[in-house]
Amino acid sequence: MNCPVCDDSSFAHLSVRGRAVMRCQGCGCLALDAQPAPAECATAPDAGARYASLCIAALRHRGFRGGSLLVAAGARVDTGAFLDWARTDGFRVQFLDLSVASVDLAPAAYDAAILLHQMHTHPAPGELLHATRTALRPGAPLLLTLRRRTQWRPEDRWCFDENTIQLLLLRYGFHEVLVRKPAAGMLVTAVRDEPPPRPKCSIVVAAFNEKPTFPLLMDALLKKEIPGMDREIVVIESNSTDGTRELAKQYQGHPEIKLVLQDRPRGKGHAVREGFRHATGDVVLIQDADLEYDLDDYDALLAPILSHRALFVLGTRHAGDWKIRRFARQKALATGLNLGHAFFTGLINVLFRQNMTDPFTMFKVFRRDCLFGLEFQCNRFDFDHELVIKLVRKGYRPLEIPVNYSSRSFREGKKVRLFRDPFTWLWVDLKLRFARVLPKDLR
Repeated sequence: MNCPVCDDSSFAHLSVRGRAVMRCQGCGCLALDAQPAPAECATAPDAGARYASLCIAALRHRGFRGGSLLVAAGARVDTGAFLDWARTDGFRVQFLDLSVASVDLAPAAYDAAILLHQMHTHPAPGELLHATRTALRPGAPLLLTLRRRTQWRPEDRWCFDENTIQLLLLRYGFHEVLVRKPAAGMLVTAVRDEPPPRPKCSIVVAAFNEKPTFPLLMDALLKKEIPGMDREIVVIESNSTDGTRELAKQYQGHPEIKLVLQDRPRGKGHAVREGFRHATGDVVLIQDADLEYDLDDYDALLAPILSHRALFVLGTRHAGDWKIRRFARQKALATGLNLGHAFFTGLINVLFRQNMTDPFTMFKVFRRDCLFGLEFQCNRFDFDHELVIKLVRKGYRPLEIPVNYSSRSFREGKKVRLFRDPFTWLWVDLKLRFARVLPKDLR
């Protein structure tokens, strides 16, 4: 058996809520030992009116205003409520009973689609999504209803969480994925995408007063090949005073480089946010303009994303040793920074129920779709905290991979302000524990 999300064939046997399950070793998707449903369950209604109202409201939020709607449901789902909604709103509904019918749909025939609990029971969820995408018009929304682990039924074959369902949707040609968790389960919406023939990686480089290292980094980036991916290098230069701007202008017009020239420095976070606005790749990778990190780690960081095993990857500098900073002439200062790193890592793990070792690493790699719906405000190094926290709170589970790291000292150009930045980090961590992550119209 292969996983429908990542095609991995390695599964670990577990027992969850007294039921034997298998967990994919690649992406974490759960495979259930499906059994025939009891006769009394097979004919029970499935709260059709409730699901109809929730589903139609969710599709309206994603731009569906009328036209043809495909609703795929099993025999247990009461679809009468959808007919009532259709008569009220004036759109056409076609029902597809997947318990008796194969998936054979006309191409580009529908303005929206709803799959009611079909991802759990269908033997090949990926094939179902592929057929549904083919039947949708470009830009049409899709809605999936999913059960939670506490709502498993005997006939279920698969169990998806926020990460694995998004991985599956991105793999089969959907994007702008949003997950809501009403009491009834999970509502997942997405939009039919037109993915390019080859994935592309956007490498975002924020540069300010990095004259000694900037040309070395750019030469290394241009020589670095990423197997299986195209690339673009997005350079944000913040009006340096040491000659970095003049060096950056030499790359203006290069076919693989987008150069963004800011009128004044507003902080690393602001520059990276500006880079996000110009990035067009399927995957985003953040790269500093210094040489603290090893570009040879790109392959290991990108591999889980390319193989559909992860959406969000962190390159951890803690490969068995918490002392990631060692300054030859400033040992006490290095120890203080390491202790501060441990404190803030522990704080974030406690506040957001994580087990990360290095949330503040520069190497943050993720599907660009993860940014959909998120808004960022931080301008300095507190942006590292804001980005990780908002991705975690949106539901993404970071995968940490060890990377090589050689820290530079303050004498060599480190720009963190010890008597200012830690207070902004603490404020951001506490504020985002309770603040809303998504705007109201997308929740």
